[in-house]
Amino acid sequence: CRSTQPFCTRDGREILTDKMVHWTPEERSEITSTWSAINHKAVGTKALERMFSVYPWTTRYFSTIHGFTAEGHAIKVVGALDKAVKHLDDVKTQFKDLSKKHAEELHIDPGSFHLLTDCFIMELAHLEKCKFTPHTHATWAKFFKVVVDAISKQYH
Repeated sequence: CRSTQPFCTRDGREILTDKMVHWTPEERSEITSTWSAINHKAVGTKALERMFSVYPWTTRYFSTIHGFTAEGHAIKVVGALDKAVKHLDDVKTQFKDLSKKHAEELHIDPGSFHLLTDCFIMELAHLEKCKFTPHTHATWAKFFKVVVDAISKQYH
């Protein structure tokens, strides 16, 4: 895989590069149909609560915020994810300001984004049960990789 290619193939599967993401019709359908069918706030709250429980050091970013709740922050997170779902081909542009805020104002460790998106995948798997196939898992992993890349873009 050379980084100058828009996307590369390894064992017949597309992987991400910095240039662009290729979404298959099946991946687009999986992401948009599942996202439209779930209770965003509930899944986001559970994902945050899971992250705080499994990775307790992630709570340090929120300990100084008066009245902070996982549910309140979930509304912000799923709002950003909703924007990503609606703009699958332009997530980095959509997340430019959000990335800058997290990097320059909030100083969030970008490794925490991976932890949260892993927790989202766990919650989606729990919600979807048997419908959450390996292909579905790969699709959501790809989506969240794009999201993490976009929100991490302004970090130096």
